[in-house]
Amino acid sequence: MRTAIAKMRFHFETAAANKAGPRKGTIVIKRDVQGNLQVDTPSFLKYTRHGLQPHLVPEVATTINALPPMTRVQMEDFLDERDLDKRGFKSLREFARLGEDVVVLDTLDPTVTARTARSAEKHMGIDSEGGVRRLVPTAFAQAVNLLDPDVVVAPADFVHEAQPSLTQGKRISKSVARSIRWLDDLLAGVAHAAVLAPVMGSLSPELRAASAQALRARASLAGYVFSDVALAPSDRLWALQQSLPQLDATKLRYMAGASAPDMALRAVLNGVDLVDSSYAYAVTEQGWASAYTLKGSGTLAHVDLWATSMTDDFGPLVAGCTCTACSTHSRAYVHHLLNTHEMLATVLLQAHNLHWYQHFFVQIRQSLDCGSLAEDAAAFFERYVPGSFEELERVAEQTCTPTTKIQRQRHA
Repeated sequence: MRTAIAKMRFHFETAAANKAGPRKGTIVIKRDVQGNLQVDTPSFLKYTRHGLQPHLVPEVATTINALPPMTRVQMEDFLDERDLDKRGFKSLREFARLGEDVVVLDTLDPTVTARTARSAEKHMGIDSEGGVRRLVPTAFAQAVNLLDPDVVVAPADFVHEAQPSLTQGKRISKSVARSIRWLDDLLAGVAHAAVLAPVMGSLSPELRAASAQALRARASLAGYVFSDVALAPSDRLWALQQSLPQLDATKLRYMAGASAPDMALRAVLNGVDLVDSSYAYAVTEQGWASAYTLKGSGTLAHVDLWATSMTDDFGPLVAGCTCTACSTHSRAYVHHLLNTHEMLATVLLQAHNLHWYQHFFVQIRQSLDCGSLAEDAAAFFERYVPGSFEELERVAEQTCTPTTKIQRQRHA
């Protein structure tokens, strides 16, 4: 088992390691030839499906300025692939054409909150298009060495059952114990990737403490993950607050499935360094353009491009936006594309929504620099009423892609 993070390609540092609340930091990934990659936090991981950013072709993706060079890929998207090791690709980065991005390999898609597969003592159960697959931790470690990501999130025995099993009985204690064993299997088998470990315990304070203590004792970990996507947002924040004081504050904190602006902002206020960007995808799936801002007086969270009022509106998707879609196309044009089910509609919307999401995090970091984040966040929560950012919940419940009316596959 590794004992020193210094041997890895991954490094995280923060000047606020001994402070509670929001903090800034820097992620550095060592590259042998191209030099180091650096990401300022708080920030986000680019969300993918099958290794590709949804709706974006590479030519359009490169027009979105200053996106963090970090991409998350979920292993469940590749469980039905065959003979990946025989296709001549040297890494997951090369297979998915991710360039020099920092590649973070997770197990599950954070947008999928309802699952039927269950884990057992020696494997993690995962739903796939081909049925339930069994992910064995030792086999996962071998796959990690083959795929060669920069960072890997350890598999864990997530609890998907409803109350009251979340707070009592043996189910949670088993999930904590299993997750630690699986983590040790991964640490023993992975050669180079930095490892992030999920903090377990669901809604049990005692078991969350036990999980945190076990993770803190494993010094080779690069950071911690909060992945209880089946819980309500308020419960997720409670679980986060319960665990953070008991973990090593010098290490990275990533909260999966917390990408909605209100949830991401609350996560940052509690000291989270990274979230994913699946929210931008969820907004695009509704045929909407993001319009929320951390600062200012606006109360409009998004613009509905399906609205009949867009038919003869030749202004940009959102006034003042500098993205490619807003600079070269109008609301009326995107409205037309949506109604004729043209793929270009989602390309333009995703380019805008991801650009807007990046700008939101720029505002967060600027607000942190100025020492006004708490004040700006309070004003943000006053301006946007509850329910303003429920696009992820909509995507989780919809059986068809709203923009194309095509049946959505779980991993399509």
